[in-house]
Amino acid sequence: MAQRYEFDEAQLSPQWQFLGQHDASKYELHEGRLRLYGDIFELHEDLHTTFLGLPVADEAFTFETKLSLFDADNGDEAGVCLFRTKDAYVQCCLNAYRGDHRLRLRVQFFGHRMVLADRHVGTQRDVWLRITRSEADSLYRFQYSFDGEKYQQLEAIQTAQLSPVVTGSSLPLLAGLYCFTGSGKYQMGYSFADFDYVDLRR
Repeated sequence: MAQRYEFDEAQLSPQWQFLGQHDASKYELHEGRLRLYGDIFELHEDLHTTFLGLPVADEAFTFETKLSLFDADNGDEAGVCLFRTKDAYVQCCLNAYRGDHRLRLRVQFFGHRMVLADRHVGTQRDVWLRITRSEADSLYRFQYSFDGEKYQQLEAIQTAQLSPVVTGSSLPLLAGLYCFTGSGKYQMGYSFADFDYVDLRR
């Protein structure tokens, strides 16, 4: 089953789930895109954050989006995330710090944070990101593209290595979008990311 989410309607599809309290000030539908405003809270710090997700199962699926990161400087970032709880999730993101933009893959496991990949991409602020779960080899693949056609692999991780995220909880596994600001303060428009669409195939 394939479903494409485009953001040209007056409101979001009801399938999207928020973390914590639904805060409409953290997002808007803007010129056919979903705009997420960066929050000062990271996902493990507070559930009142900027994250929207769709339920997926630990089986074959592909989650893909295109994002553009704006007004980013002091550790601001946006990307895709596999989220089980605030103690167990994986982020694949574009991070910006003083003109140095990087694609990063990090895992949060119960108080421990590990960076699994860190790739310098110059001043690039537009990127396609893709999470693919394969049944054939039980791998989660995290990929990126700068043109939406040719994808490169940032990292491939065995399902067993992500077991705290993808198994072991009655809470749903969410594949989602998020935005974070490293500025130390939250205000509308300080930093934000636009997402053009989401393709979810399962």
